[in-house]
Amino acid sequence: MDPQLAELLRELETAAPQQGASRQAREVGQLLNVLAKLHRAQAILEVGTSNGYTTLWLGDAVAETTGTVTTIEVDVWKVELAREVLARSPHADRVTLLQGDALELLPVLEGPYDFVVLDADKGQTLHYLRTLMEKLPTGAVVCCEEALGNAGALADYLTYVHDCPGLESLLVPIGAGVEVTYKSP
Repeated sequence: MDPQLAELLRELETAAPQQGASRQAREVGQLLNVLAKLHRAQAILEVGTSNGYTTLWLGDAVAETTGTVTTIEVDVWKVELAREVLARSPHADRVTLLQGDALELLPVLEGPYDFVVLDADKGQTLHYLRTLMEKLPTGAVVCCEEALGNAGALADYLTYVHDCPGLESLLVPIGAGVEVTYKSP
């Protein structure tokens, strides 16, 4: 990992909980980073930027593939915080930060996206996935954060990814849980 990026991640973790990063966030960030690298992700979509912490991990992953990250955040103050954080990243040129409601932006994004992270309004997560399905090629990976911590709000989503033909899904119990879903052939 680039030393500048490693220092930026440590800085955000030290600022926790004010900046939204913690040891659990590090473990989830590392998992997403490794999964995206193993997948050789070219086009990552993140729904729910927050302060940009996870986006930093995703940017590091696409640096190896010369890919890109598109990230969406609805809250204006979080977008400004994320812009400041991402501007300090050595991979800032690989990230496009969009401000707006994912329900409005997802239908107009072109795609395809081979790796997706869902970490926004938990009550809308299934809608996000259904909106994205046509933009996900066979072999795409979708990771839903906080699948244990918000299992109630994600119940419909979790049932869907486990029961839908063409999807294979597994809960990884680190942090608040990450549901990892693979779009099979």
